[in-house]
Amino acid sequence: MPRSEQRNYDDYSYSTTVKEKENAGSLSPFTYLCTVLIISLLGLVILYSSSYQKAIAEGLPHYYYFFRNLVAGLVALAISFGINLSLPYRILKVRYFLLPLTLVLLVLSIVPSFSEGGYIVISGYRIINPSYLAMFSLPFFASRFFGDVRKGKGYYIFAVLAVVMMLLSLISAGIGWYLILIISFAVLMRISGEGIARTGISFFILLLLGFIVSSVFPATTLEPVISSVYTAPDNPLEIAGSAIEAGGITGCGLGNGLFKHYLIASTESDYIFASFAEEVGYLGTAVLIVLLVFISVLGVRTVARAKMRHDLPSAMTVAAFTLFIVLASAVNMLYVAGFLPLPGVLLPFFSYDPAFEFISVLSSSMLYRLIYIMGRSNEKK
Repeated sequence: MPRSEQRNYDDYSYSTTVKEKENAGSLSPFTYLCTVLIISLLGLVILYSSSYQKAIAEGLPHYYYFFRNLVAGLVALAISFGINLSLPYRILKVRYFLLPLTLVLLVLSIVPSFSEGGYIVISGYRIINPSYLAMFSLPFFASRFFGDVRKGKGYYIFAVLAVVMMLLSLISAGIGWYLILIISFAVLMRISGEGIARTGISFFILLLLGFIVSSVFPATTLEPVISSVYTAPDNPLEIAGSAIEAGGITGCGLGNGLFKHYLIASTESDYIFASFAEEVGYLGTAVLIVLLVFISVLGVRTVARAKMRHDLPSAMTVAAFTLFIVLASAVNMLYVAGFLPLPGVLLPFFSYDPAFEFISVLSSSMLYRLIYIMGRSNEKK
């Protein structure tokens, strides 16, 4: 065969191989890893920029909030290395410990003597909001609920436990986290093979139960949230909106934001997106949205790959972790921008909360492992 024809044949084979790998998802792990690293590093930079003034005012080291989130992320990363050495079906066995722990902590979170503002309190220190743990445990819960005991008597036991878990999250963390949970649960139902009608009815029932529970516990209703958002003078959302507008197209530059100096409440946690938008502008915000879209696309591709391999638990785990990162980010940004009256949802990788940072990093690390495994047909399940 002539040399030129051999080269053309090799080029065609290479292109075909690359296309097959991409369709299979084997090129997705690197893309996902780069995306999460960019978001995580950007989140730490913005957290330091948004929190150092508050730390100094409280008599703390200027790096206090930044350092605690960094340590939580590194600990989660170290733990994930050990977890990710295991095969997916072994990882899912953690549910036998995680599910009872989540339910117990959710119950304690509504007991005044053990909690404050939905957080478990030990010796005066707020440790964790169990709703974060509920979001993390959802894929393990669903894999058992929809997989191992499908349509058996255990199916209804896990159905009741799932509803209890989500309603307790509504009481302890508010309507924002509850909506994220029930949307995620509905998506997992569809992935498991449930019909559209049954999924829609289940979603409607969960919404109705949420409305009933929020009527009993008024702190979780939307009415006081909406009234405080749109009628209170000088409310945090108005100031956050002004900060976003002040950023303009390109922003004022990292570290140069003005609204973080005692103007925006909780600028290191709930409203950190306002500080981010002020410093990086609409262009930086658009980049963050594009990165989140990348994560969504990679998650959808990996779910499809897992279903092709008839690995339903892995498919649901990937879907749940992807929904956690993307929905929490979307709800937080839309709330701070004034489009959704759903407070209390933190921005993954950005907001200060060591427990939330730990769960965000651990979830994203496990998601990376599953994306890696699903992209390699010879990997054991």
